[in-house]
Amino acid sequence: MLKNINLPIALLAVGLLFALVIPMVLAPEGTAYVISIFYNIMTIDFPWALMLIAFLSAVFAIFIMFSKYGDIRLGGNGAKPHYKTFSWAAMNMCSAAGAGIFIFGMVEWMYYVKTPPFGVIPDSVQAYEYASAYGMFHWGFSAWAIYLPVSLALGYMFWNKKVDSLNLSDLCKSVLKGDSLPVRIIRKIIDGLVAFGYIGGLVCTVGLGTSILAELARYLLGFEVTFTLRIAVILIFCLFFILSTSKSIAKGISIISDFNVKLALGFFIFILLVGPTSFILNNFTMAVGTNIREFVHMSFNTDAIAQTGFVQQWTVFYWAWYLGCTISDGLWLARVSYGRTFREIAIVRCIWTTLACWLAFAILGNYGMHQELTGVLSLSQLVIDSGNNAAVLAVLKTLPLSSLAIVVYMAVVFITLACGATAASTVVATLTSKNLKNDEEPASWYKVFWAFLVLLLPVGILFLEHMVPGLNVLTTIQSVTTIMAIPLSAVIVLLLVTFYKTLRKDIRKKELYVDDINKDKWNSV
Repeated sequence: MLKNINLPIALLAVGLLFALVIPMVLAPEGTAYVISIFYNIMTIDFPWALMLIAFLSAVFAIFIMFSKYGDIRLGGNGAKPHYKTFSWAAMNMCSAAGAGIFIFGMVEWMYYVKTPPFGVIPDSVQAYEYASAYGMFHWGFSAWAIYLPVSLALGYMFWNKKVDSLNLSDLCKSVLKGDSLPVRIIRKIIDGLVAFGYIGGLVCTVGLGTSILAELARYLLGFEVTFTLRIAVILIFCLFFILSTSKSIAKGISIISDFNVKLALGFFIFILLVGPTSFILNNFTMAVGTNIREFVHMSFNTDAIAQTGFVQQWTVFYWAWYLGCTISDGLWLARVSYGRTFREIAIVRCIWTTLACWLAFAILGNYGMHQELTGVLSLSQLVIDSGNNAAVLAVLKTLPLSSLAIVVYMAVVFITLACGATAASTVVATLTSKNLKNDEEPASWYKVFWAFLVLLLPVGILFLEHMVPGLNVLTTIQSVTTIMAIPLSAVIVLLLVTFYKTLRKDIRKKELYVDDINKDKWNSV
């Protein structure tokens, strides 16, 4: 029963998780204070590094799309993809954007109107214009480009170099050479940190998503929103996962992701047709223009002089969040991207996902903004006074057939969250296992075990909110997400160095994993 479990790695990941969750339960106020201190250090001292990482990742993505390196295929010459393009893209978008896009796509502009960037006057016309555009920047090309280098590295090492596991220590053997005790310890620490860091990527979407679902359930069913209700929502995720373990995880998520993308598209089309269509399209067009005009300014804005806190609270949080999710998401993308070229992965990851997120901001965000500008709702004040949940509910209640719209919205958010938790627990179970073949999954009981553990941290955040009066939950979630990204930075550097050395060696040896039709491009190498 335990023969395929890598106990040192599993125990390290579990130990780190409990080291963070137990203080939340035993000393919630002190834990919230310590988290805020670490967050302040991270966001004040390191914005420059995160800005450079995001911008250079965007440059790298463009290079892959338009250079011969984009021809490299995972699996080599003639490898056939395991999934149809739509299914593969749907899994990619659901795992990358997650439920967060359905929440932030609706409410993010509300925060920016009251605390705009670049010294803009709050509630001014310019504040609304930047509010429309800045969320699209945070969920745009640079954001998804951050994931790309790690995704390509993991896929190349796994499928092309035939590394027999997705453990980061195995993928980095060319750098972590030898079998001495110090090297073995470093390998175990790396794999434990990656498993632990994967869990951090779910904190934001699960923490916010469960609160949204509980609030909408309260409105529809008359329940009182309590700590117990929110925990019940999380337990339902676990039940959903247990039911899904009877099938291949990737196949199951492929089917569900297809359905969820179609459901979300139907929801967006409904709002576009019944809402202020002209305003939605006009403001979206203007926001795209603002992004193009201000892209460089946004990319390098560290707010060093004005120190308004905007960059620290939003851009730094997002870039750190994405950075913390690169390995976890890259592991998932590597598993489902066999037969795809680097160029295909770059296009789906950076362009398709960007367009999907922009669609959410265009329709959900602009519909809500129109309600505020026409005096129907005061959403930018409501989100400050009552939080995300009240703002989302207020927007949905203004739609025709509002109860049905709320049910559809809940279904989209729930399915996205459940798929994310399912994928996360499967990958963490894989990372803490041994002797698994390339396409083999851990035992169902072990995936269920990690499903419960993966959701412990979001439960801890909810407990902090329950026990600490006046706690800013969004800031706390942002803080935990950012903090958990820190230890993964060194692991990412190690992986990319390994990838670079391996790729250079393969090119020198003429071991080119490209289709025959493209090999002429490499003859001069």
